[in-house]
Amino acid sequence: MTVEELHDEVRAIDAIYPDSVTDIAPQIYTFKIPNHECISIQLTFPENYPEESPQLLQIINDNRSRFTDNTYLERNINEILQRAFVPEQVMLFELLTELQEFFDRYVEEHPVPPSPPPEKKKDAEEETVTTAPVKKKESVNLKVEVDPTIGWKQSDPIIDRKSTFIAYARKVSSLEEAQSYLNELITDKKISRATHNISSWRIKTSDGIQFQDCDDDGETAAGGRLLHVLQMMDVWNVIVVVSRWFGGIHLGPDRFKHINSAARDVIIKGQFLDAETNNTKKKKK
Repeated sequence: MTVEELHDEVRAIDAIYPDSVTDIAPQIYTFKIPNHECISIQLTFPENYPEESPQLLQIINDNRSRFTDNTYLERNINEILQRAFVPEQVMLFELLTELQEFFDRYVEEHPVPPSPPPEKKKDAEEETVTTAPVKKKESVNLKVEVDPTIGWKQSDPIIDRKSTFIAYARKVSSLEEAQSYLNELITDKKISRATHNISSWRIKTSDGIQFQDCDDDGETAAGGRLLHVLQMMDVWNVIVVVSRWFGGIHLGPDRFKHINSAARDVIIKGQFLDAETNNTKKKKK
């Protein structure tokens, strides 16, 4: 990979996660962890990246009271870095996704204890009155945000001239379910920032009624082409969403090629094609 290609990959990450990347020096960048911006990692990239893995230079921890053990964090980040690296394949998006999941688990497993109320001299009547509000504050701290992408299969990112394409897919059994899943997915911070979220679905009910439709979301003709891919692959009871983050350079017809490629990738990865094919074979027998 050339230096310019590395720059393209870094710019694509910055398009997905705005203001998350800092260029420190040639081949050295700092990346903020998505949803945990108080933690950043500084990586140095070798000249022959992606044949050789980048190296972790340091962890920048702006919340030591929340993430107290830097040695523990460094060990786990290095393990994730080694696991995400595949020779000759770009890795930054997968790396940041895994790091976000790691810190999500860390926060969930290490909740911050509620602060004790300030000590004041009160008579018995005052203490009785303030007991209930303290319990309510503790219950608020137990709320956990749900990841909107849970249950969705995800394609590998496709990066071309600073634009990034990622496809998501999951099983559905009704139009209401498809719309509900779609509405939930686009609440994700990263996906909500996409320039377009093209979607298509094909549904076959138990009584034989069939539904299929699509939505361009501003990318003219893209929805119909995505639906055509689902028809050609003969998959049913699935919704596919292809997110595109525009990088500022128009791709022309190549954008449809990338949308189709991402859709095929997620259908195969999620085994939606295999399940449908096996069912068809059993019916023929």
